[in-house]
Amino acid sequence: MPKAWRRGARAWALLVGLIASPLVWGAELAGQPIRVCDDANEWPPYAYFARVQGQPSAHVTGFTVELLRRIAARQGWRLQIDMLPWKRCLEAVRSGEALLLLNAIRTPERERDYWLSTPIYETRLLYLWSKRQRPEGLTLRTQAELAPLRIGGVQGYSYSQLDLIPESRLVRAPNYRSLLQMLHLGRVDVALVNEGVMLGHAALGNAAFSGDTELGIGALEDRAPSRFYMMATRARPEGQALMGAINQELEAMARQGELAKLREGFLQPLTPAATPPATPGKRPGARGTGSH
Repeated sequence: MPKAWRRGARAWALLVGLIASPLVWGAELAGQPIRVCDDANEWPPYAYFARVQGQPSAHVTGFTVELLRRIAARQGWRLQIDMLPWKRCLEAVRSGEALLLLNAIRTPERERDYWLSTPIYETRLLYLWSKRQRPEGLTLRTQAELAPLRIGGVQGYSYSQLDLIPESRLVRAPNYRSLLQMLHLGRVDVALVNEGVMLGHAALGNAAFSGDTELGIGALEDRAPSRFYMMATRARPEGQALMGAINQELEAMARQGELAKLREGFLQPLTPAATPPATPGKRPGARGTGSH
């Protein structure tokens, strides 16, 4: 092969390697607006509106939000974080209108539609019952015991842990407040919520969970905790670049201990006890419900 050809081949190989590198792609996103979305219903302590004198402000914070902000600062990205109805957020990222969503459970459909991060946290799925409707209480240990009941959930959320129960069977509510109203009115027998998010909403003073002494809480012993991921669009090439850089930064932050410190600040109060707590904690970082 002539020397000039060899030089050209080496240069081409280098160019291809640079294009294929998430670090280079991540760097090329520096200064560009990166549109990110999450659930307008809030997903504390992972993504929620910071409170000012007890009222939601325009500032979005939470474990996953601050995690992404740290990654963006290291990469030089400009973030635009929008809190949208959850189904609209999913579609915005799927179509490429937005590049990234922050907190979602892995499903086969989502693996098809999005690039997934490494897992960023995990939390248990709980079931709630109404003491108005069931003053004698309700104890469920397995998914099989849950199956005959009328099960309530939130519209757009995935309940992939229920591998024996079709999600089409769930009675859906538009938000947590409506879900608990359905529960207390006897329209569903149990409501499924995410432990961390339920505690989070209670600590934020959300009336749906704060001080509701008529809620019973339990956990299915045969269900493993749900893992949550950031997810980037597959509809635009920037999505793969973005996720490649995010995963490399997550690995670096884990090695440096930065990820553990951030988790401790937001999630330490949510360490599951052997028995689901009857009374939520009061720290602003301790929040929780539902399964994205």
